[in-house]
Amino acid sequence: MGYILALLSSASFGMIPLFSLPLLHAGMSAESVLFYRFFFAALLMGGIVLVRRDALAGPASELGALLGMSALYMLAALLMIWGFAYLPSGVAATLQFLYPVLVMLIMVLFFHEKLRLSVVCAIVLALGGVFLLGGGMGDNKAVQPMGVLLLLLSALSNSLYIVGLHVVKPRHMTGLGVTFWVLAFGSLICLGNALAMGSFSLPADLKELGIAFLLAAVTAALSNLTLVLAIQRIGSTMASVLGVMEPPTAVCVGILVFDEPSSASLWIGMCLICLSVLVVMLGPRLGSRRAKKQ
Repeated sequence: MGYILALLSSASFGMIPLFSLPLLHAGMSAESVLFYRFFFAALLMGGIVLVRRDALAGPASELGALLGMSALYMLAALLMIWGFAYLPSGVAATLQFLYPVLVMLIMVLFFHEKLRLSVVCAIVLALGGVFLLGGGMGDNKAVQPMGVLLLLLSALSNSLYIVGLHVVKPRHMTGLGVTFWVLAFGSLICLGNALAMGSFSLPADLKELGIAFLLAAVTAALSNLTLVLAIQRIGSTMASVLGVMEPPTAVCVGILVFDEPSSASLWIGMCLICLSVLVVMLGPRLGSRRAKKQ
């Protein structure tokens, strides 16, 4: 059951284009789309936390740190949605999936973690994937350099968010409680950003409201809840490894639903990036097994 939950978590997160693109095409701003995603997801996660009776209260220092982490999380999501204007959604989701490799690179450069061979291999694979997704084979005509830059910055922001959570280590809340506060603070930041830019808009009709709710329910609430449940059953490493379903889901949604182009470089680049993430996730476990055998 844990494996199914982990696959469901990654696949649901990969459906961000399925719900966000119709709202963007209808004229809703990226800032407003993000606000509704964070706002409805915070309401849903808050309800789940209350039902499970998990802790929500925490010291001011932890809540302040989570506010800062929320800004990074919001920035990662905003840059990804901006990237949809320059890239096919599947390419955007795949590039954003580079964040585990960047997390490991940050830990090596700034937190003195050992530079393992698996990390070097992952970086080489990731660079090859980025090259191909960026049109390296000349068959990815829909890709624009600005989009690649936005998604690389998105992946970097997401990696800084994850490293920040690792440094802060909230001790008074569960993972679901932390997720609730990140989403709640994120919705406030998104609202302030939309109002400041003059781009805030209400859903034009019930259809848009329903799509906005599904965006939050599927890609934020469901993905986070199933991830937590999967980790409880199969562990964080295996749950993270099964997260590789996210890019293929987004790519298939883009091709089948939005008629986005399919090319050899797209599929090969996606496979290389997914492989680089698998190498990062499984590298330490394989290394420890070798050490035990010796």
